[in-house]
Amino acid sequence: MRVSLLGPWLLSLLLFTTGPALADNTADEADIAFELGNDAYSHGNYTEALRSYFTSYRLVPNRNVLFNIARCFEALGKFNEAYRYYNDLLVEDLPTEDADEVSRSLERLRPKVALVRVTTNPKGADVYVDRTDLGSRGRSPQTLALTPGRHKVLVRKDGYRPTESTVTVTKGREVPVDLDLGLITGIVEVTGTPEGAELRDSPTGPLLG
Repeated sequence: MRVSLLGPWLLSLLLFTTGPALADNTADEADIAFELGNDAYSHGNYTEALRSYFTSYRLVPNRNVLFNIARCFEALGKFNEAYRYYNDLLVEDLPTEDADEVSRSLERLRPKVALVRVTTNPKGADVYVDRTDLGSRGRSPQTLALTPGRHKVLVRKDGYRPTESTVTVTKGREVPVDLDLGLITGIVEVTGTPEGAELRDSPTGPLLG
């Protein structure tokens, strides 16, 4: 996973994209934006490189560009953002060598960021920080890099009651937050004529009443 080279994963994606993507030159635009980002990065213009990489990623999302975005944020000293994009790569099915490089990058940043590790029961809840209108920061379990200080962690999952917790985080440390989401339940009253009928949720299901 090198910043200055077009990775093989992106190359194969450009070669094998079919249908409308080729017709409207989306893949070509993504390739050009990626190369512009590489050129800007090689000259130390990390802000311009970041713009080009984001353009490329919006056109054709792929892990090579995501890695380069993280590298740009790290070079700019924006360690929270860098940690977030490195961390997002861990959900990818990376080759061992690339996964090791991402893990080393995350370890390198740990002393520079304030972390909160959010777990929920059940898993898979959307995680928000301070405000829900800013969008989800991913799904639990999730490790987030935040600015030092007090933050409100909110979790949401369909069919469960919203839950939140306030935490204080400091640079160089990780704070665990474990939240239980209560299942939303209700009462259904069933009546019928004649009375005394058996109630099941399916013809062969268990007797409910």
